[in-house]
Amino acid sequence: MAQWLDDAVMPTFEVLDTRSAQGRLDVRVKTVTVADLVLAHGHACDGLLRGVWAMRALFDVAFADAPIDRSDLLVVSKNSPCLGDVAAYLTGGRARFGTHRLDDTLGVGFQLRQLSTGRTWEVREEPDFFPALVIAWEAALLREGLAEDEMRELLAVHEAAQWDWVREVLLPSAPGEHYFARELDHLELPAPLYEARRTDTVNRLVPAPTTLTGPDDPTAVNQSVDVATLASWTTRYEAGPE
Repeated sequence: MAQWLDDAVMPTFEVLDTRSAQGRLDVRVKTVTVADLVLAHGHACDGLLRGVWAMRALFDVAFADAPIDRSDLLVVSKNSPCLGDVAAYLTGGRARFGTHRLDDTLGVGFQLRQLSTGRTWEVREEPDFFPALVIAWEAALLREGLAEDEMRELLAVHEAAQWDWVREVLLPSAPGEHYFARELDHLELPAPLYEARRTDTVNRLVPAPTTLTGPDDPTAVNQSVDVATLASWTTRYEAGPE
C-alpha cells in the first residue's frame, strides 16, 4: 500500500473462530486489520475500503463492542471481487457452505444473519457518496473496444481519481456517517450457489473439559497436565469410536 494509506487510521475488527477442525469456539480474540484484508484480496482499492467502512458500521450496530463470531454468521453481498472478499473474510461466510449469498441489488452494502439467533441486519452506502463519474468510468473500462493506448492512460487517471476520493472523502469520515446499518425484521435470502455442511463449527458450543487439560491446549497457560486423567481418556480414544 502507499505510505499515506499505511499511515492512515483504519477500522479494525475483533473476531472469534473455532480452535480446530472439530473444535470448540476459541475464547481468544484475534484482531483483523485492513492490511490483512489487502493480503487476502490481493490489493488495496476503493471498493475494498468502502466494504471495510460498511462492515464496520454494520458490526457497530449488530454487535457493538463484542467480538465477531465468524463461526455463526451468514452474509449477503454483491458479487464483487472486493465486497465479496470483505464479506467472506470478516464474517466467515462461505459460498460452498451456503453462508455467503449473492445479491447484486445490494450495491455497496451487506446483509447479515446470526445463525444461532436468526437476528438479521443490513447496511447500505449513502446514495451519491461515491462520485457518479468514477462509477461511470468503472463500467466503461470493463467494456471492450477501447484502444490500448487510450486504456493505458485512462486507467492511470481512473486509479488516481479513486485514490483522491479515498484520501479526501472516505478516510476523514466515520463509518456510520455514510454507511447506514439497521436491524431487519425479516430477511429473504437469495438461493445459495452451493450448500454443504461446515464441519469446523459443528462442536463450537461444546463446553471445555472439566478434568482434562491437553498438553497442546494453547489456552491452558501455566496449568499442569493431569497425567492420569489424560492417560485414561487416551485409552478411551485409542479404543476407537463406538
